[in-house]
Amino acid sequence: MKSISIDIETFSSVSLQKSGVYRYAESEDFDILLFGYSVDGGEVKVIDLAKGEMIPADIIDALTDDGVIKWAFNAQFERVCLSRYLRDNGVSLKGYCLDPVSWHCTMV
Repeated sequence: MKSISIDIETFSSVSLQKSGVYRYAESEDFDILLFGYSVDGGEVKVIDLAKGEMIPADIIDALTDDGVIKWAFNAQFERVCLSRYLRDNGVSLKGYCLDPVSWHCTMV
């Protein structure tokens, strides 16, 4: 796996526009509802986390591997939200959030 394109749908009672992504993602009721991804330009898959589906282990590994390029529209948002999700699910990160070094933003 060389790259993964990511899109997420989330919920938080905290206003993203008023509070920013860090407070939004740290809200007690923050949740990732849907996790969409494509590996190396392949088939798009959607994981319905709200219905109890789980992100596959190889995708979790890719999220934490700085050798895998992560693409997202507004990558800062995806990176911070996924960092919260990973911490909540017992995944050890090198710091508080996923390292931005391997994240590329398509919005830019």
